[in-house]
Amino acid sequence: MTVKTVEPAIETTETTETAEPSSDSGTIERSLLVPPGMRARQYIEQLRETGKPYPMAEVHSKADKYLQEGSLADAHLLYFFAAREDHLPSIMVMAEMSDPTRFRVENSLLDDADVIQAYKWYQKAATLGDQLALERIDGLQQWARNAEQAENPHARQLLLNFQ
Repeated sequence: MTVKTVEPAIETTETTETAEPSSDSGTIERSLLVPPGMRARQYIEQLRETGKPYPMAEVHSKADKYLQEGSLADAHLLYFFAAREDHLPSIMVMAEMSDPTRFRVENSLLDDADVIQAYKWYQKAATLGDQLALERIDGLQQWARNAEQAENPHARQLLLNFQ
């Protein structure tokens, strides 16, 4: 089944079919599968065709929806797209996805936290004037001091940014 959704000046078509085992062979019909991230890529392509200014609140909301559905690749791509366009809530999500003090494997494409990426995104948010980002940077610094004592190489690398 194909469902057509219309957003302001952007039309998207999303396939909501699920891959079900074929009744005669017990195999999955692979032609029905949507590759990870494909819906986000198509949406971003449509946004770029329409041009700026992009509807960042809508992009972020769509990313939230994908995250709730468990479509991590789609969610990550949309958060990343919005974060690169200086959308503060998306920047903070990107930072939190990598932050070792907030990392949750079920909400991230990463296997482990990436403290350097977290720091990079929090720095970007702080540059845009976000006070919470400054607090999170302080939290990363404290985490790194504690983790350095356990000889964590990522902590040592992060601490170089504070010298």
